Amino acid sequence: MTHTSKSFEYFMFVIAFISLISHTHAHTNKLTSKQNKILSVLNYTKKSGSHYNGGLFQSGYHSFTIDGAYFKGQREPSIRLKHIDPSIYDFTDKTVLDIGCNQGGMLFAIVDKIKYGVGIDYDTRMINACNKLRTHFKTHHLDFYTFDLEKEQLSFIPNLLPQTPVDICFLLSMCTWLTNWKNVIDFAHSISHALLFESNGGNQQEQVAYLKSKYATVRMLSESSDDDPRQKFRQLFICLKK
Repeated sequence: MTHTSKSFEYFMFVIAFISLISHTHAHTNKLTSKQNKILSVLNYTKKSGSHYNGGLFQSGYHSFTIDGAYFKGQREPSIRLKHIDPSIYDFTDKTVLDIGCNQGGMLFAIVDKIKYGVGIDYDTRMINACNKLRTHFKTHHLDFYTFDLEKEQLSFIPNLLPQTPVDICFLLSMCTWLTNWKNVIDFAHSISHALLFESNGGNQQEQVAYLKSKYATVRMLSESSDDDPRQKFRQLFICLKK
């Protein structure tokens, strides 16, 4: 990537951020008490100190629409999911495990389609936000648990699931932060029929090569993370055992 393209990308991010701040200031003055409480919990996730807390955005890492009000996050789950045509993978009545779910945005975005979903994340602030949203939306077929992928035994995770195997695991923009990322991919492969995977970091080619050593089909869905104004150099894949 050239210096000029980096400068242009940074310039566009600054413009978008200034617009976001202006919109947010006007928007938050009109919120209901429930919306304010939820936004406070989402904002609290920004204090986690993690690399993926979305600290510069109104709702943190994920965008949400709550009682008709749109709250901008760093990532847009609906845009990410648009890359997955039902002819490629249909989420209808599927069971999903989101490994590193953050605020749960990807599960909430497909909640009307899936049979059930479970999200796990090591950050208690993220899981508190997930459960606040779960209660508000009355999405009782979603569950969220605190789990540290590096400090706890991956073999314990099935105890958090209603049934095994699940149809699909999500592992999105996680591997660069995990020292045991290959073990996590191995676990996902062992417990599900498919994997929705987003590469990230400086070793993305190694991540994809490892996927190809495990799965019969590894299909790129998007060559860039175009939903993120800050970082567009991730790639999205669907991985199938058969």
